[in-house]
Amino acid sequence: MEQRHGLVCEGFPPLCPKYPWLVSQSLETDKDGTGGQFFYTIHDPLFHYQCHIPELLENRIRGCFYGWMILSNNTMWSLWNPVTSKIIQLPPMILKDGECDDINSCCLSYPPDDPSSVLLLTRAKKSTFVFCRLDRKRKRLRWMEMSYVHQLKRISGNGTLVHGLTCCDGKVFALNTDSFLAEYVIHVHIVIRDKEVVIKLQLFGGCPLHSYFLTDGYYASNYLKGYRSELFYVTVAFSEKTKKTIGAVVVFKLDMASIIKCEKLLEGLKDWDLTNMTPEEVTDEDIEDFNYITHMMWEELLDLKDAVFYVDLVRDHSVFYFPGIASEFGGYVHIRGVMGSIIHSYNFRDKTISLSDMPSQVLPTSHVSLWDCRLEGDFVDSKQEVEDKDDEIVVRRITDDVVDLNESHLLNLPFHLLEMILDHCVGVEYMNFRATCKRCHIAAPLIKWREKSALRRLSNYSVVSPWLMVVDQEQGIITCTDPMLGEKYFMKKFNERVLCNKILCSRFGWLLYYNDARALVFCNPFTGDICELPPLLNYYGRFCFSAPPTSPDCMVVGFSRSNIYIHYVAREQTWRAIHLDFGNAHPYSFPTFYGRDLYALCKEGKLSILKYMGGEDYSWEKDVSRAPTSSCTSHASHFLTKCDQNLLLVIVGFSGESVEVFKLNSTKEWEKIDGLGRHMIYISGTTCLCIEAKSPHMENKIYFPQLHSKSKRAVFYSLETCKYDTFNSKSIEEKFVRTSYEIHPHVWIEPTWS
Repeated sequence: MEQRHGLVCEGFPPLCPKYPWLVSQSLETDKDGTGGQFFYTIHDPLFHYQCHIPELLENRIRGCFYGWMILSNNTMWSLWNPVTSKIIQLPPMILKDGECDDINSCCLSYPPDDPSSVLLLTRAKKSTFVFCRLDRKRKRLRWMEMSYVHQLKRISGNGTLVHGLTCCDGKVFALNTDSFLAEYVIHVHIVIRDKEVVIKLQLFGGCPLHSYFLTDGYYASNYLKGYRSELFYVTVAFSEKTKKTIGAVVVFKLDMASIIKCEKLLEGLKDWDLTNMTPEEVTDEDIEDFNYITHMMWEELLDLKDAVFYVDLVRDHSVFYFPGIASEFGGYVHIRGVMGSIIHSYNFRDKTISLSDMPSQVLPTSHVSLWDCRLEGDFVDSKQEVEDKDDEIVVRRITDDVVDLNESHLLNLPFHLLEMILDHCVGVEYMNFRATCKRCHIAAPLIKWREKSALRRLSNYSVVSPWLMVVDQEQGIITCTDPMLGEKYFMKKFNERVLCNKILCSRFGWLLYYNDARALVFCNPFTGDICELPPLLNYYGRFCFSAPPTSPDCMVVGFSRSNIYIHYVAREQTWRAIHLDFGNAHPYSFPTFYGRDLYALCKEGKLSILKYMGGEDYSWEKDVSRAPTSSCTSHASHFLTKCDQNLLLVIVGFSGESVEVFKLNSTKEWEKIDGLGRHMIYISGTTCLCIEAKSPHMENKIYFPQLHSKSKRAVFYSLETCKYDTFNSKSIEEKFVRTSYEIHPHVWIEPTWS
């Protein structure tokens, strides 16, 4: 494992301006008396600066507005300008209830030298603002507290709290996300009247909603951030309540300079008043008008360009923004996960999330923020130097004559031999050979891989592993990644029904998924075959099927909250429902066929069995086995699969902390095993495949849907070496660091052309 190294600095470190830098703070002095701050960048994780900046010692960075940092330490608050070194000390914040540690968010309405400047704070458990007017002419600064509960009730009906304070275009905005009707953006209008500060809440508009979050199973955290005349709304969605796995990241923008186009629509919100109204009294027309105005206001960003966001899920759910760095490092939303030790970096360009670990000196309880207090002029100059360096690349026009003279003599083969070689190439191999030289380009015409002749060539291609398949709905592209070589095969959209909203299961080269209309569909992405299933009234989570849908024995089984639904594809036109008492064991996951029985996982590795489900004398047995004793100390994920005549349970700790495999023995107890023999397991969020390895170096391994950030090969865990690795023979670190995973619907699939 590579060793981290760093430098110790007194004062500010010499930060490279093309990187986004994070600063970590610990409010307590370390045992060795060092303390201080750690500056580090995600793009060079092995290096950091350890600094002693006096102004930041025992002070926590709460935000940055107008070049001023807001610092706090319990009841003591201050403003600090790192460029001018000016400090404004505020009086101790003494609240009546004494709970000064529940401050949620903060915002500076104007620069401190403006007589109308107010430092505004919100509380996490109480519907009040805490604020301090920063007028220098006043002899004494003081804190005030004001309730906004009645104002918010008028706007949101039953909303109780606002959060996410931010400043944009000289105005202060906040979020309200706990009302019955919608989520709102609130304009916090601050008026200075002589010695009095008046704060009025006004409805500015609704929060945007992406189609990802219209489906079940997403738990979202929302953030508001302003920069100059642009207001950003960032949503981080999770696939479970624990908020350990990030399922989607979406950013919307509202430009105040162009909001005039919605001015007439926004006029209708000025009379918005939900006082004494219930959800039943709000008409469908009201909701439709409100959603239309919201849709017109916001623009979803598909590319951040050179900008970066940083979101901290650990401490106070703060969000930081930096508008521009060197282009190769822009376009990311960096998210510090709930465990506090890993950064999830979402790449807007390829829609993947890369994982990187924090420096060992940074504690999970440390405060981390994006360092964004640099002079814009300094940044522009440094960025220009980078761009000028890139401009030194010489571009020359290459003629056909030059190509003919410089071609390798190794390819001076008879033309018919080149054609024979290309007959045995498919996919990426074919395209690479075609791009080798002019002669190969002529010998290898463009092929439509959907044609029958091309499909026959693909079917003869030696497939030694399932592929990681990703469905990009926005671009209409299906991407398949070879886990051994890291090469990608792209399929353009060939049928509207192929694009899926949620993948439910993958087996035998077929996908079972919900499409955009929430209909259940089978699809073979390699042949384009489609099989639509009868509709189900509700949205269900876990499914499995026993055979390819082309087989007369194909049975599809799905779980709801109180029923199991069964459908024979070749025999029936409807679903058969079996009502069962799931009790507290729901939800079930990874249903797996084992003979005529169906096994499913419930909580923490316990099993339930549906016996003889094809007949009338079925039986339902709950908790037939106890959860196994695992060495995992963190939140763990459980996966169930069949291997020959055995049922296997795979337990994976959070971020790959540990990997263990158990076998169900004859007494229905989990027995830990040390290897898989000639088999290998492929794990994804909805599917767990166990197949016999076709090559010795692939056996006895567990493959994950994470790709190494550089080689793009799949990450696997070897049960022989008990380490993570890839097929480029360069071991990665003990956790899933420097790896990436897909945001789009993805699954492991065994290619089949029949």
